[in-house]
Amino acid sequence: MSKPPFDLQAIDHVVLIVDGMDRAVRWYEDVIGAKVEGDLLHVGMLQLRCGASMIDLADAGSEKGAWARPAVAGGRNMDHLCIEIGPVTKAEMEAHLAAHDVEIVERGWRSGAKGEGWSWYIRDPWGNQIELKTDRER
Repeated sequence: MSKPPFDLQAIDHVVLIVDGMDRAVRWYEDVIGAKVEGDLLHVGMLQLRCGASMIDLADAGSEKGAWARPAVAGGRNMDHLCIEIGPVTKAEMEAHLAAHDVEIVERGWRSGAKGEGWSWYIRDPWGNQIELKTDRER
């Protein structure tokens, strides 16, 4: 069996389907801390910097983003996006999420690309599941 002629490095970006770009950008900036870095408005998308990676938001509610509409109403295109986060206490994180009225779907010790750590599963307003994961328990 042959090996690919390349090494895997990291997740480059994830495309999330949303409906309403302004609201999506506010949520990802305020709750996650991502920042708008680029635009692909000709196809109904914006790019947000998320550490070393990008989150691309595709506005399926816009004319230019109509290509992103799921074939089935309410259909999803991903189980979850895991974002590695820096050190934070459980109390700080849960207070931050509560301040933004973000419900914690699940919390616990999880394995990931950099080993085990504490994580919180939340959902954005469009139903995309986001895992915020530390590199260790705090």
